[in-house]
Amino acid sequence: YYYEAGDFTPAAKFRRALKSNLIFYLIIAVVVVVFIIYLVVGKNMNAGSILGLLICLSNTWGIILYVLLLGYGLVEVPRSFWYESSTKKSLEFCYYKTAETHDLMERAADDLVTTQSYVTRIARGLPGSYMYRTQFGEIEDKLTALDHIDLKMDGNMSDFSETELAQKLREAHEPDLPLLVELNSHVRSAIRKYFRLRDTLQDTAERGSWLENIEARRSQPMTTMCSQGCGGCPSALHLRWMLYGREMTYRAVALLMMGLSLVMIWSQLTITAPFLSPCHLAYAAVEDSSIALTQIVTIVPLSYLCSCAFFSMFRLRLFDYYFMDPKRRTGIVSLLFNGSYLLRIFAPIGQNFIILVSAGDKPSFARVMGEMRSVPFFGSTFFDYLPILISIFAIATFFNVYDRVLKFLNIEQFTYWSSNDPEKLQEGKEVVERYMSSVRDDMTNRFL
Repeated sequence: YYYEAGDFTPAAKFRRALKSNLIFYLIIAVVVVVFIIYLVVGKNMNAGSILGLLICLSNTWGIILYVLLLGYGLVEVPRSFWYESSTKKSLEFCYYKTAETHDLMERAADDLVTTQSYVTRIARGLPGSYMYRTQFGEIEDKLTALDHIDLKMDGNMSDFSETELAQKLREAHEPDLPLLVELNSHVRSAIRKYFRLRDTLQDTAERGSWLENIEARRSQPMTTMCSQGCGGCPSALHLRWMLYGREMTYRAVALLMMGLSLVMIWSQLTITAPFLSPCHLAYAAVEDSSIALTQIVTIVPLSYLCSCAFFSMFRLRLFDYYFMDPKRRTGIVSLLFNGSYLLRIFAPIGQNFIILVSAGDKPSFARVMGEMRSVPFFGSTFFDYLPILISIFAIATFFNVYDRVLKFLNIEQFTYWSSNDPEKLQEGKEVVERYMSSVRDDMTNRFL
């Protein structure tokens, strides 16, 4: 809330963030207190059970999130390696993403152009006695940073012009402080969004151009390739890797991970029958042997479970509110969101793994979490249904249920397993060519 607030002083931002958080956590506190009273009165819970309840409540959302993330990651991690093995399909993805990002960037630029037009119109009519001149000037300064950038838009594609804020700005002659706060928040987020999309487009176009060169050189003999600019051992080795070694290696890794995923899913399904669980059998076989061997047998499946869950967390995208971008382009809100929810799923992962290997109360972590069993449903029964839920989400991911639903709703998504819109791919290819042509022209002008 503090980061997104459009107030003009730290104190005002803090007050707005505090107010928003107090409202949210007050609602949560009321629900929790009512639930505790119900359990104490209706279920006769003691102090130890209350402690287990508090631990459970702190982990319940993490458990649900863990189920969703793991079900997706157990399938998508090996599948992503399999898909990435093909440079041709990776190039198609670059074309698709380039076209998609270019469209979003144009809309973001159009929103900025429209916002600038509103601010310019208001500035022309402001009287000299306007009391919020300083705050309005800060907004103008933010937009002035775009003066050296040719947005190349006319405002006809703007979604902002249809918003309630735009309507207020059209009617405003001397905007009051609340309207300026709202406008400032919009300007900041719009500028960040434009530059993020612009940098993403640049990275995607560069990768697309690089993959185009790889595919173009695939039909040429290696000696010709080296004579055309791949001189030097490192470059030649990297080219050989991209043309011949990458696909085979990626597919081998994908098959290995697919085997691990099947073992994890089978272990989850046999969680109530440990004698059929590969994880339990491996742990029991080395439990009384050396500590090093026990750690290896423990670390490998636990690390894979964490990797699948974390992979899904980094793939998650909630509109413009949460997303992870490379090269330090991720916003503060998304970083805090990601960090807090990664911490939330650590305890469920540990609890689930202890049950997978049937370690009982031997680990210290299990003794701390053991009090959760006294909590109805979430303390005991839920962990029996947990593997079934994980398997359901894994099956849904394997059969691309999410993508099929989006296609049914006419929401376009890039798919590796079927053909994609040829017009979109052609549009992306043209954007890549235009971008790389402009880069070459800029380099030429620098040397002239």
